[in-house]
Amino acid sequence: MLSVQTRFLNYLKEVENEINKISFSVKINEAFDLLSQAEAIRDAELLVPIIGAFSAGKSSLLNSFLGKDYLPVGITPETALATELRFSIEEYIEAVKANGSFEKYAIADIEEIKNRASEYKFLRMFINNENLRIIEPLILVDMPGFESPLDLHNQAILEYINKGVHYIVLTSVEDGTITRSMVRQLSDIQTYGRDFSFFLSKTNLRAESEVKEIVEMVEAQIQDHFDISKDVLTIDNNGGDSLRQILSKVDTEVLFYSLFITDLKDNYYKIAEVINTLIATLGKDKGRNEQAISELQKALDDLLKERDKMINEANEKYTDINVSRIVESVGSDLSSSIDELVISATSGGQDALSQSISEIVRHSLVENIKYTMSEIGNEIVEGFSLNLSEINKSMSNFSMSDNWLSKVTESTHKMFAMATNGINAILKQRNKNGDTDKIYKAITTVLAVTTSVLAPILEVVIIFLPDLLSGIFEHFQKQKQEKEIRNAILTQIIPSMKRELRTKLPEIFNTQVKEMIANISYQFESEIQLKQETIASTQQTLESKIVDIDKEVSEYKKVNENIMTLVNNTLFK
Repeated sequence: MLSVQTRFLNYLKEVENEINKISFSVKINEAFDLLSQAEAIRDAELLVPIIGAFSAGKSSLLNSFLGKDYLPVGITPETALATELRFSIEEYIEAVKANGSFEKYAIADIEEIKNRASEYKFLRMFINNENLRIIEPLILVDMPGFESPLDLHNQAILEYINKGVHYIVLTSVEDGTITRSMVRQLSDIQTYGRDFSFFLSKTNLRAESEVKEIVEMVEAQIQDHFDISKDVLTIDNNGGDSLRQILSKVDTEVLFYSLFITDLKDNYYKIAEVINTLIATLGKDKGRNEQAISELQKALDDLLKERDKMINEANEKYTDINVSRIVESVGSDLSSSIDELVISATSGGQDALSQSISEIVRHSLVENIKYTMSEIGNEIVEGFSLNLSEINKSMSNFSMSDNWLSKVTESTHKMFAMATNGINAILKQRNKNGDTDKIYKAITTVLAVTTSVLAPILEVVIIFLPDLLSGIFEHFQKQKQEKEIRNAILTQIIPSMKRELRTKLPEIFNTQVKEMIANISYQFESEIQLKQETIASTQQTLESKIVDIDKEVSEYKKVNENIMTLVNNTLFK
């Protein structure tokens, strides 16, 4: 276990001990859901996808790292599946289907899995291998090559683009450069806030001087495209040691810290807010407490009205104009890549053109949908915050700061913008499983929303492209002229793609916007409900038994101080 894991788990245990000293309302204590946070931290994994072209040598690199040929080399793109490599005493494979169910195989049955590749979404290969144990909690993922069929390739990307915490990128020395396809992949990785390490593979196939020139050129390309400086490492047909060196430089402590720190800090503010609300409630009379409860109820009612209004206006206010802009951006990106598309069509035929179009569309959608959803999300957060502004003044007497609403708004903005939301992901899964009685609820991140829009649209592209291209390519076979292909792409393929997106994207986009409104609303709702319940339950306790208020206040202040000390020593170090 990483030291940061141990530190966070110890912190949560000590916070729990302090919270247990609070005698008021068990329900409120449950709102913090410290158990779920501890589970998320204990079980967290750091996925490291290995990406590159089909012949870049990913499987060979991983087999070299493992010291044994677990992964088949030279398989066809049609049978390539993303494969997670996990340490286990017992060796076996789980072939995971689209619905999350899986079938179990022996390691030796890999050939049978290849023949049934179309039935599965990805594989989990459990191996008794010391090298995998040493790098835990890093989990290596052998990704399908860029030339894999669109369905396998896209589903792998969508499965891991927001789950990967660091990427290992391979380009063969035979390519001699970073392809436009690779540039788009790396750009998408950066859009999701991820870092990568870069390998130039198969260097044993070129002279040392030529390899050096290619390394320098690739490093210059990375600098030009992404404005970052990266050392490109070279590997031959036995690159396991090089991969070990790279993985040893991946700072898992920092990655793990960044995965959970925002959630932990946010939950600390929630805990401190509740304790301060308890103290404030104990210091006020029944009339003032009941007035605060009533004001909170009015704010909650107003919030729900605003939520319903936003949802009803979502299509007109957000969907129509943004879908039109996104579709035009996709069309523009396709048109600006016309030379690349023509080359794909003339050199690789329909499949190559289909692959190129899909990549460009995916990349364009990732950038545009993320930007659009981020803008919409921020506007929604601010809209709810403005709607609640009247409650802020009265709640300042029950809060740890003079601007309670500002803290709630800031927290919601931050959580929505996060690329990875460790604890929230666990809680979201719990909610799916029916455990919905917790006040603490995960908020959908902008990148999760982006993926939710992207997945069904890419499925549309996969289904739509073959029919669109087949008729055109019948003509190409007879008259394979560059001018004809260029004209067909510009006048038939791109307009048809835009029409298809205009037909399918609005409903999917609008659904996600409405869910985003509801989800962001729930974040504000939960904060109001938590404060309301804290005041109400405290007042109820005051009425039901004799309470030494001065003693209780003194104890809660001490709890607050103790938790603050824990926080300063753990979260703000």
